[in-house]
Amino acid sequence: MPPGLTAVVLGLVSGRCRTGSGGSRKLNYVADELTSIDLISDVVRATPLALFSDIDGTLSPIVDDPSAARVPDEIIDHLRALAERGAMVALVTGRSLEVARRMVDLPGVAYAAAHGVDLWVDGRSVRPPVVEALGRAASRAIADLRSLEKRAGIAIEDKGFGLSVHYRQADDPNEAHAAVLAAIAASRAAGEFELHEGRMLVELRPKLGMNKGTAVAELVERFGAGAIICLGDDITDIDMFQAARRLGSDARPAVSVAARSDEADPSVLNSADYWVDGVDGIRWLLGEIVRAFPRRRP
Repeated sequence: MPPGLTAVVLGLVSGRCRTGSGGSRKLNYVADELTSIDLISDVVRATPLALFSDIDGTLSPIVDDPSAARVPDEIIDHLRALAERGAMVALVTGRSLEVARRMVDLPGVAYAAAHGVDLWVDGRSVRPPVVEALGRAASRAIADLRSLEKRAGIAIEDKGFGLSVHYRQADDPNEAHAAVLAAIAASRAAGEFELHEGRMLVELRPKLGMNKGTAVAELVERFGAGAIICLGDDITDIDMFQAARRLGSDARPAVSVAARSDEADPSVLNSADYWVDGVDGIRWLLGEIVRAFPRRRP
């Protein structure tokens, strides 16, 4: 059993329908708690399996300083075991490629960094031609917003092709959030990017029509995936969950699992098929997948 069996009351009544993607599904997609790997056994035992996971808040606990975030060794070991057994493991994250590869440094793992803008597949980088121009635009936006860091508790994260402004450590998060939005509105360079909200952060992403969902779709095609598991915890992961639902079928079962937290927007759980309790729940789930996943034949 996973840790934390406290029920989540979302105030919505769900009907059910069959989609052929890992069990019964909710018409309004309110997630159920995942209490047994048997609930998604059709996905776990299908091959070739593709596992897509966010990093922060899913594989690694959220911390006040984003640069201090670490993925627990046990989770790294589970990912390694899946990759060694023939599963296709991909980390789909808003982090830069450099940071993502440092946080989860495993051979044979694919990365979709910067929300799918920057791919690393089969040991090589796959980037759209416009990335250099995006990097210059992001540098200009960071310069415009740098004065925000004079406020206690606000920090800017350079993501190469975009940026995030974190205000988790601010004494008054609401006031800090308003200041961040005002600074972005006043910056011409920031206007070249799409604004997105996350867990105690505001993010500027390239206007390329790319997101975690488009990254999953591209990697599913590249991998020739026969089954899909998507793991996430934040609003940006909803695109990934929706991609899994679109791509899932009787022939290619798919399931999405949200890592529940007190900070998560309710729409995250509304969009997933199942939920577990935070990073501890994901650790449990990955361990169960490893135990249920068929070993690669010699």
